[in-house]
Amino acid sequence: MRQVIAALPDTLISQIAAGEVVERPASVVKEVLENAIDAGAQAITIRLEEGGCQRISIQDDGFGIEHQQLHLAVLRHATSKIKSLSDLESVASLGFRGEALASIASVSRLSITTRTPEDDHAWQIQVNGGQTVGDVSPSSGNVGTTIDVQDLYFNTPARRKFLKSASTELGHCLDVVRRIALSRPDIGFAIWHNGKVIERWASGNIEQRVDAILGQEFHESRIALESTSGVLSLRGFISKPTASRARADQQYSFVNGRFIRDKVIQHAIRSAYQDVLHGDRQPMIVLSLEIDPQLVDVNVHPAKTEVRFREGGAVHQFVYKAIQNALSTGGGERLHENPEFTTPHTFTSISNPPSWVGQAGNQFLPLNQNSKHDIDRLFTQINSNATTDISSEESDLPLGHALAQIHGIYILAQNKHGLVLIDMHAAHERVLYEKLKEDLSTGIKVQQLLVPVVMHATELEISKAEEHRHTLAQLGFDLATLSPTQLAIRTIPTLLQKANYFDLKNAQISGTYSNLQVSFTKANSALGSLSLAPIVVKSVNDELKITGLADSSFLEVAQLQLGQLIDVPEIGQLNGAFQFELTIDSNGDLQLAHANAQVSSLDINQYNYANIAIQEAQILQKDRKSVV
Repeated sequence: MRQVIAALPDTLISQIAAGEVVERPASVVKEVLENAIDAGAQAITIRLEEGGCQRISIQDDGFGIEHQQLHLAVLRHATSKIKSLSDLESVASLGFRGEALASIASVSRLSITTRTPEDDHAWQIQVNGGQTVGDVSPSSGNVGTTIDVQDLYFNTPARRKFLKSASTELGHCLDVVRRIALSRPDIGFAIWHNGKVIERWASGNIEQRVDAILGQEFHESRIALESTSGVLSLRGFISKPTASRARADQQYSFVNGRFIRDKVIQHAIRSAYQDVLHGDRQPMIVLSLEIDPQLVDVNVHPAKTEVRFREGGAVHQFVYKAIQNALSTGGGERLHENPEFTTPHTFTSISNPPSWVGQAGNQFLPLNQNSKHDIDRLFTQINSNATTDISSEESDLPLGHALAQIHGIYILAQNKHGLVLIDMHAAHERVLYEKLKEDLSTGIKVQQLLVPVVMHATELEISKAEEHRHTLAQLGFDLATLSPTQLAIRTIPTLLQKANYFDLKNAQISGTYSNLQVSFTKANSALGSLSLAPIVVKSVNDELKITGLADSSFLEVAQLQLGQLIDVPEIGQLNGAFQFELTIDSNGDLQLAHANAQVSSLDINQYNYANIAIQEAQILQKDRKSVV
């Protein structure tokens, strides 16, 4: 059957529009509050019943609405904020679409009571489900406007069913009020729920308002931010990296006083914090961006929380630089911010633990001399013959003065705030990362590998490598796909030419600290691969004993670059299977209780020896130590 095209009734049109504008009671609160602020209000009272589902009443002390125009206030697309396209392209008010009151009135019982300073009394209009009830009539009330919304969605029961519990809806309403209150600290707010005051914020400055809403945690960690560049101005507060959160529920961004959720600004914030925040931790922020209204489009969505910038890249860079500078000067500890360091300090251990303790904690990545030098450069030198003045200007380096090395894993340092414990490997990784970033700006130098490193990869990993080949090349990595399951690394940054990778498969560790059972199917690294049948690691009287569970060989190596591992250039690649019982005493000396091996190949002085059977072995040089 052929359908007939017909114009929809105005009430139905308003109800359809309400689906975008009035999603829940919090939407009503937002729209009415924005109108109150546009009306010049200095004090606003919000009264809610049952989380706003039953009633929302918002009273302001603004300049009111002339009673002759009250009937226009509840019509669709009737507004005093804009009058032409040029006004729309440079909106300076919070509201401008002329839809809010008409949409709210179409799905509720609405009354507006208003009085201007020139009127002797107030005037009132009532609308039920989009239909005006009677004429505009005299009423009582102070100067300003009171908008009373009752029985939200009474005429659209399907929409009402989607509302949550009263406590949930109340929470959403409070979130809306907090956002608006943070944008306008000069306005006083009071929130009532079911006849009781639950929040009250007096007018004041932004510091007072932020403290009142975000609490002591943010107060203790906040960093003030103020930056201006041309038509862009950014002000507010950001949290130190040490006060991060698991959720981004305390991030408030405003553009020209309007709360927004914008991908450009959010990405700029994440980028600025990425060097100082771990994983998916989130900072706390209250930022207000002022920009020429002609350079931002707020007419993107009826909810008005999305915007589009004419020059998104410039805004992103401005916000990113402003936050980054604030972090570097106000609490963000960046290693590269102090490129000049004093003479390295030689660490001395405060204890003499078994060497295996430090080795176990190094997670297969030993610090060579170059690595240790990099760590040393992060600290100021301590003159053992002089008294150290921690309060001196030199002590402003984030890590301060190095005092000692603990267990080969940590560095104990002292700065003006107290003692600092630093993970050596984490610090070294950070040093390499910062150097890599610096090299990226000038062009990363690469090292061509004589023999490409072949690594196993999944189909997804290979596709990602292909997708980001250009980016990886910029970082100094030349990757080639050898097969559906293999990637080859042909070049690496010179900064990482001595670095190793480590890929551990099917590892199993069980037991206690003093009695561990360890095994793994294969461990792949740049130095070769190993497989380990179950072994037992026991700690007895400051000694570490390692034995195998089976009579068969429990350690197999393939293409192991033994010479590089023990720093003996005459020795090359090793392949074979080994069985031994090993003891490491408290001084770090190694003792073999039993050892035998079947070496299939070993390169010595560029000559290959094959099929070597080892019946017994012992360590002749106890002073030679190596770390794996």
